[in-house]
Amino acid sequence: MTQGTQPMAAAGPSGLRHTAGLVLTLLLLTLAGAMVWLLGSMRTTAQEEASLRLVRFVLSAEAAVSRSLESFDTLALGVDELLGARNPAMALQPQLQEMLRTMVRQNSLVQAASVLDAEGRELASSENGPALVLPPAWWAQLRAQSPSSLSMSPPLAAPAAQAGERMLYLVRPLRQLGQGGYVLMQLPAAGMGLVLAQGGGLDGLEITLEDSAGALLVSMPQFGEGSPVRLSPLSAQLGQRGVVQAPSRLSRVPALVAAHPLPKGNLWVTASLPVSVVLAEWRIAAWSLGLAALVFGVLLSALLWAGRSYMDRLHSARRQAQRSEQWLDQALDSMVSGFLLLDSEQRVLRWNHCYAEMFPWHAPLLEPGRPLRDLLEACPSSCGLAMSRDQLEEAKDLHGQLLELSGKPVEQQLPSGRFVQMTARPAAEGGTVITYNDVTDIRLATAEIESLAFYDPLTSLPNRRLLLDRLAQATVLAAREGWTGALLFLDLDQFKMLNDTLGHEVGDQLLQQVAQRLRSAVRSSDTVARLGGDEFVVMLCELSHESSEAATLAQRIGEKILTRLNQPYVLGAHLHRSACSIGATLFGRLPQSAAELLKQADIAMYQIKARNGSGLCFFDPQMQVEIHQRVRMEGDLRQALVQSQFELHYQPQFTLAGEVIGAEALLRWRHPDRGLVPPGMFIAVAEESEIIVPLGLWVIRTACEQLAAWQKDGRLRHLQVAVNVSARQFRHQDFAVQVIELVAAAGIPPHLLKLELTESLVIENVQDSIAKMKQLRSHGVCFSMDDFGTGHSSLTYLTQLPLNQLKIDQSFVRHLGMRHTDDVIVQTIIGMARNLHLDVIAEGVETLEQRALLSHYGCEYFQGYLFSPPVPIRTFEQLLAKVPVRIPVAEASSGATTP
Repeated sequence: MTQGTQPMAAAGPSGLRHTAGLVLTLLLLTLAGAMVWLLGSMRTTAQEEASLRLVRFVLSAEAAVSRSLESFDTLALGVDELLGARNPAMALQPQLQEMLRTMVRQNSLVQAASVLDAEGRELASSENGPALVLPPAWWAQLRAQSPSSLSMSPPLAAPAAQAGERMLYLVRPLRQLGQGGYVLMQLPAAGMGLVLAQGGGLDGLEITLEDSAGALLVSMPQFGEGSPVRLSPLSAQLGQRGVVQAPSRLSRVPALVAAHPLPKGNLWVTASLPVSVVLAEWRIAAWSLGLAALVFGVLLSALLWAGRSYMDRLHSARRQAQRSEQWLDQALDSMVSGFLLLDSEQRVLRWNHCYAEMFPWHAPLLEPGRPLRDLLEACPSSCGLAMSRDQLEEAKDLHGQLLELSGKPVEQQLPSGRFVQMTARPAAEGGTVITYNDVTDIRLATAEIESLAFYDPLTSLPNRRLLLDRLAQATVLAAREGWTGALLFLDLDQFKMLNDTLGHEVGDQLLQQVAQRLRSAVRSSDTVARLGGDEFVVMLCELSHESSEAATLAQRIGEKILTRLNQPYVLGAHLHRSACSIGATLFGRLPQSAAELLKQADIAMYQIKARNGSGLCFFDPQMQVEIHQRVRMEGDLRQALVQSQFELHYQPQFTLAGEVIGAEALLRWRHPDRGLVPPGMFIAVAEESEIIVPLGLWVIRTACEQLAAWQKDGRLRHLQVAVNVSARQFRHQDFAVQVIELVAAAGIPPHLLKLELTESLVIENVQDSIAKMKQLRSHGVCFSMDDFGTGHSSLTYLTQLPLNQLKIDQSFVRHLGMRHTDDVIVQTIIGMARNLHLDVIAEGVETLEQRALLSHYGCEYFQGYLFSPPVPIRTFEQLLAKVPVRIPVAEASSGATTP
C-alpha cells in the first residue's frame, strides 16, 4: 500500500510544476510581444523627430550660407561697379585699393581681397604684403569653366604666415575691366564653418558645404588634413526625399542625412546625424523597459521557483539523508591526508583509506569503538617494518601531546622513513578529529633548497654564505673559550689553463677530486668550503690555546694539504698534476669579522702567487699595508696617465768605435709632489694591472713621434729607439695592429722602432709570440731579446723567432773577469748570435774593463753608465751634438736590420 501511493504522490508535484511552467511561459511571451511593439513605435517616433530637426537645421544653415555668399557677391559687385563708373586705369589706383580694404573691414570673414587681371596677375590688394596666389590647378580649372558668378575653391593650405590654417578663395569675374579680370577674396575655412554650423547644437552632427560633384568645401567638424577632399556624389534620392538613412558624409557611419541646394553656385548644404545619436534616448528607454521586464520575469520565476523548491526539498530530503553517508565515505577516501575521528572517550568512530595506507599495521584493528590506545600499541612487525619499543612509546607520547595541544601540529617519522604531520582539532560532542599529512616531499624539498642555498652543487661543500656563518660563530666561540683557530685560503695554480686546454668538464672533475682530498686531510669538525672557481677555504677550529702552537699545527695541516693536492689526478684519459697556493691566518686572538679574516687569508695567498705559487704563507699585517699602498699607487698611475706626468728618458747605445747607433727609451714618472719616482716603485704595479696596456701604448707612440722628429735631421734620421714591452701588453689581442698603426701614423721607417721582449714573455705562449712577431716583422719592425740568458728559452724556439738582436743581461756583465761562469755564458751568447746572424748588445756596462772584455769576446754594441745614464730628451740631443752618430753607407730597406 505504501509502495503504491508513492508514485501518485510523486506525480502530483510534477503536474503542478508543468502547469506553473506553462503559465509562466505564456506570461513571459505576452510581455515580450508587448515590449517589441512598444519599442518599435518609440524607435519610429525618435527617427521622425530627428528627421524634422535635421530638415529645419539644413534649411537654417542653407539660409545662413546663402546670406554670406550674397554679401560676398555684393562686395565683389561693388568693385565691378567702381570700375564701370571710372576709367579702369584710374580706378586701379589707391581708390581701388582703399575700396578693397573697406570691403575687408566691412565683412569680418574676409581676411584679404585683391583684383586680378585675366592672367591672374594682381592689380590691387587690400594688403601690403605678398600677393594672393591661387593654386595653379584650381586657377586653370576656373579659367576653363569661365564662371559668370561667384565661385568658391575647396579648402587649401594657408600661406606661410598663417601656417596651420585652411583657406577658402572666392572668385567673381569683372565685366568692367578691359580684357577681363577677377575679384579674389580669401577667408578662413574655419570662419565659414561657423556660419555653416550656426544654431547646430546636436551631438555628433556632421555638416558639409559641397558641390554637386561631391567636392568638399567646408565641413564641421573639419575633415581632411589640408588636401582637397572629394566625397561620394549626392544621390538623386537624397535631393528628392530630403532625409534618408545613408552613410554620413564624413565619417561614413550609418546616419540620417538631409541635403538642400543653395540658390547659386551649384552648392549643397548637407547635415548627417548618426543613427547611434538619434536612437540614444530610445536605447536608454529600451534598456529601462527591458530591465523592468526582466525584473518582472525574475520575480515571477522566483515565485515559481520558491514553490517548486519547497516541494523539491521535501522530495529530496529523504534521498539526501540516504546519500549523505555515501558522500562522506567518498570524501574521506578521496582525501590525500589521513583522517581519524575519535569520540569523547578516545575511541575510533571513522577513518579513511589514506590513514590505513599510512599505518598498515593498524588496518586489522580498525573498527568503530576501538580505543586509540589499542592502535598505538600495535606492532608494525606484522607488515615487515621494524619499530623498537622506545619508538612505540615515542609514538604514544606524540599522540598524547597532540591531544593536549589541540590545533598545533606534531611531526612523527614512520618506520617506513616517511614524515607525517599530525594535527588534532575538537569535534562535536567532545570528539576529536586527527588529520595526518605526509610531508616527506616538503622535507626533501626543504633539504634541497637548503643545500642549494648553503652548499656548492658541484662539490657538495659549504659555499661562501655557509662558511661566513660558521666562521662568524667560530670567532665568537674562540673568543669566549680562549682557543685559536686558523683559516686557510687555497687557490689552484694554472687552473684556467687546464680549463682552456682540456675543457670545463675536465676542470670540474679536478675540482671534485680536490674537494675529496681536502675533506680527507682535515678533521670532521673542521669546515672545507668552496668559494667559487678554483678557490677553497679550510677552517680549522680549536687548534690550541696558544697562538704559536696553533700556527705550528696550521702549518703542518697546510703542508699535508699541499702534499695531497700535489699528487697526480686521473681526469678521464688525462693524468694531471696541479700545484696549490695557500694563504693562512689565525683567529681567536682579536675580535675580527669573518669577511676580514677571509680577506687576510686571501692577501697571504696572493703573496704565494707572487712567488710563483705552490706554497703556504701566513698573513702579516705589513702585507695589508703594502696592498693599500699598491692600490693607492694604481690610482695615482691612472691619474698620472690622464695628466701626462710620464716622460721618456733615453740611454744611448754605442759601437766599439764610440758612435751612437740609437737609444733605449726608459719610462720615468715625474710626480707633482714626490718628484721623479724611480721605475722600481711603479713599473711592477703597472704590469700587474691593466694600466700597463695604455701606458705601454703611450711609450711606443711617444718613441715613434721622437723618431719622426729626428727624420728632419739628416744626421739623426738613422737612429733606432728600443722600447721594452710588458707581457700583459704583448698578450693584448690588438697589440700588433696598434703598433703597426702607430708606426704608420708617425710616418717613420718601421725598422727604426725596436721592441725588446724578455725570454719569459716569449716562452709563455710560443706559438702566439711567433705569430705576433712575424706579423710585426713583416711590416719592418725590429725585435731584440732582452735579458737574454736569464730565462729558460729553447734553442729550437730561438731559431723560429724573427729576432734582430740579443741583449746580454747586466747580471752577466757585472761579474765579467770576476766569475768564470759569467765569462763563459757571455762568450756562448756572442758565439750563438754570430752563428744565427744576430747582433749582440751588452747592457749595464759600467767599467772600461767590462767593455774591453766584451770587445775581446766579439761584442760590438754597448749600453750602460760607462757611456751615459738615461737622460731626458733635451740632454740626450745635447749629447748627440758632442759625439759621432753612425750613419750607414746606404739607406737600409724597411725590412733590413739596422743596429
